[in-house]
Amino acid sequence: MAMDRAAHVHEQFLARLAAQDFPAQGAALDAKDAGLSKAELGKIFISQMTSRQLDRAARDLQKRGEGYYTIGSSGHEGNAAIAAALRPTDMAFLHYRDAAFQIHRATQVPGENMIWDMMLSFAASSDDPISGGRHKVLGSKRLNIPPQTSTIASHLPKAVGAAYSLGLARKVAPEFPAMPKDAIVMCSFGDASANHSTSQGAFNTASWTGYQGIPLPLLFICEDNGIGISTRTPKNWISESFKARPDLKYFSCNGLDILDTYKTAQEAATYVRRYKKPAFLHMNTVRLYGHAGSDVQTAYMSKADMEADEANDPLLHGARIILAEGVMNAEEIAHTYHELGERIARIGEQIITRPKLLTPDSVMDSIIPPKRDVPPTTPPSSADRKKLFDSDRRAMEKPQHMARLLN
Repeated sequence: MAMDRAAHVHEQFLARLAAQDFPAQGAALDAKDAGLSKAELGKIFISQMTSRQLDRAARDLQKRGEGYYTIGSSGHEGNAAIAAALRPTDMAFLHYRDAAFQIHRATQVPGENMIWDMMLSFAASSDDPISGGRHKVLGSKRLNIPPQTSTIASHLPKAVGAAYSLGLARKVAPEFPAMPKDAIVMCSFGDASANHSTSQGAFNTASWTGYQGIPLPLLFICEDNGIGISTRTPKNWISESFKARPDLKYFSCNGLDILDTYKTAQEAATYVRRYKKPAFLHMNTVRLYGHAGSDVQTAYMSKADMEADEANDPLLHGARIILAEGVMNAEEIAHTYHELGERIARIGEQIITRPKLLTPDSVMDSIIPPKRDVPPTTPPSSADRKKLFDSDRRAMEKPQHMARLLN
């Protein structure tokens, strides 16, 4: 019988933590160098452990017939540090392995109970505030995280449009309150998704728009775990593909290292925020447990490759940093990890009793949005229209070249 890799990673983390047997250090950074307080460093690590324990709970629920989604975030927990580097007012279009990002952002906004909400989605409860019981989807209105499906790269063009709208909002007031003037849009995805025609269109549009000097405050984040389901990404493909794109500034970080990830994400976000230009952050990481719960990695990966990724568990890297910075000792880390697991398990027992979608009518209830009064988009008076189109009107009173007149 094949070994349960999730159980193996769990046991390995506890054993290596107790022995203080950690992977080699990457960038020689400390919290001060990264611009991160020890208190915030501890919070990021707790968000990472929370995400890991939620992945384990999702698989447990599935085995019991009470859960329906097991594409987890294990190996990608470094994106919690990216959430710390951004602001809750920065809109985030998330990759489906970004639970740690959403968990950590929830710590930045009072009144959130992200464990409860995410467990509702695992159990497909109609109480789930995002999908309403249809699917496990990352998203939150209060956290500025538009919900996305797993459709490959479908959220990248939407992120480009959202970033472009930030500039438009200065000219035409949106129906709903606009984001802050210095807000940015973040969009994350996997290395395999970067090859999709949809994502290539988004990258090209962002680069083309930035090249023309049009404001586009967008941060692309490629979470590169080196494999797309069962197909390996060629070595250095992402870096070589994106280093030289015009007006798409390239950054890279070690996604296994909280400090390096936080520092680089801050630098990338500052660039986007200051210059209103798009940037690309290449974050190297690993994928643990396979693509999903039903995935048999041994069909396409050697045992040595699997064990190499597992030895690079981000929680082991994080624990090394937490100990070196004196935030917690090994016993406190283990206690917090176990406590999170027990708390999530207790919540799981409550979640499975929550209501689910049982009838066609209940499924359809939220598909068609309720009617609402929408103000007209056309300025109501000739004076308003004159004010809005004044620059175009004045331009048309002057001689124009043929290309302009044809439009």
